[in-house]
This record gives sequence, C-alpha cells and structure tokens, in this order.
Amino acid sequence: MSVWPQLSAHEGAARRDVHIARIAYYDRIARQWSRATGHHGGALKRYALNERILARITSISDADILELGAGNGYFAALLRRRFSGQAPRRLIISDQSQALLDIAQGEFRVADADYQRLDVQEPLPLADASVDLILATMLLNELPTTYARLALAECARILRPDGQLLAAVPHPAFVHALAKKGALTDFGRGLFAMPGAEGLRLPVARRTVEAYLALFAEAGLTVEREDILADEKIRHEKPGLSVGRDVPLALLFDARRT
Repeated sequence: MSVWPQLSAHEGAARRDVHIARIAYYDRIARQWSRATGHHGGALKRYALNERILARITSISDADILELGAGNGYFAALLRRRFSGQAPRRLIISDQSQALLDIAQGEFRVADADYQRLDVQEPLPLADASVDLILATMLLNELPTTYARLALAECARILRPDGQLLAAVPHPAFVHALAKKGALTDFGRGLFAMPGAEGLRLPVARRTVEAYLALFAEAGLTVEREDILADEKIRHEKPGLSVGRDVPLALLFDARRT
C-alpha cells in the first residue's frame, strides 16, 4: 500500500506547479528533443551509459519491468534487442509527457509493451512488491529533493524483495563544473537548467553524491554507484564539452531493497 504523505495546501500547490511546469516544458520540446537524441539518447548514453546499464541487467525473462521517464522510448528497444531470446512478463514504458509518450509509441514502439502516462510526483498505480526491474535514467535529477524522496519511496514500495532499480543522473561534479562556468540558469522551484542538445535547457537539481545516497538510504535501498566519464567518442561528438577529462559526466546507481 502506498504511504504517500498528506501535504499542506502550500506544499500541494507547489508540487502542482512543478508538475505542470515540467509537463508543459517537455510537451513543448518533445519533437526537438527526440530529434536531437535519436535512437540512442545522445552521445553520453550512446557511447557510455546505455551499455553500463544493460551490463547490470542479468535477465528480463518473465520479469515485470517499469521504465520511468522513458522520453522517446529508445531504451526499451535496446533492452529487447540485447535480450532478444527472452520475454518479460510485462514491460511498462512510461513518461509524464504525453507528447513524448506518443513519440515513443509511434517511432520506437516495442511490441507487447504497455505505454502509460505516469508522473513520479504522484503515487504509482502498481501493487506493493510487483516489479522486478525499474529503469529511471536522468529522472531523479529533475526532481526537487522532496519529490525525489517520494519517488524513491514509491520505487522501493513496488520493488520485489530481489528487485533492482537502475537510475542515472548527471554527475554532481559535472553539474558543479557547469555552475562554476556560469552555464546553469534558473528553472524555478529549486531547480536549475543545464545546457542540452541543440541548445535545449534541461532541469537539474544541485545535489551532492552524498545527498543522493542519503535519499536511497531513506527509501530503504542499498546502492552500488559508478562514475561515467567522457571517452573520446563523446568528446568528438560534443566538441563544446568544456569540463576537465577527470570530471565524470554521469552517476549510475544500482539499487536493491535493503
């Protein structure tokens, strides 16, 4: 059973503002974002992050899988190709943006997948201990701390005892480097905007590695973490990447129920 907390009128209004602003923004940029990131999610995901995530998945056979914040839906297609001889029991591909979900169904459709509009700032309509694998790539970083905490609590609630949550965020060291260069702008409600593909601005929280780990621990999740650095392919495709070679670009969490 979900234990979603009761919020005050002020907190509820603030949460609705964040909810509406993010949906409206991603609905507006959906097609441009999908064109810019394509079939692999952009340079970082194509050359580094996708493979790291896939390598941490041992099987999808007869599994219940939920992808949160799926964007244009490219990753589920990669997942099915990697495990082409296996069939999950259920694959839910979700995003809060209906425009992105429409692109996912139209351009990256995975046969037998269930496409649902879900917002992690609301209780998830799934039973306790009903999911084997949750994927959440570049999602927690877009949530203010209160809602990141609630989202992780929901993920812990729906994970089976031997379930797995794979989540990735822009590395706090990378976000800090962008801030030092003056590359972050205000996105509102405690979030900043970082530069993305084709000049798009993407919401990001200023949060330390320790703060992320604390959020997982509060949700009752134990975590292995991995820093993702830029290789030469990423730097060649993104020549404007202006951070040192020792600055990791992304942080990958492999979380299990405690």
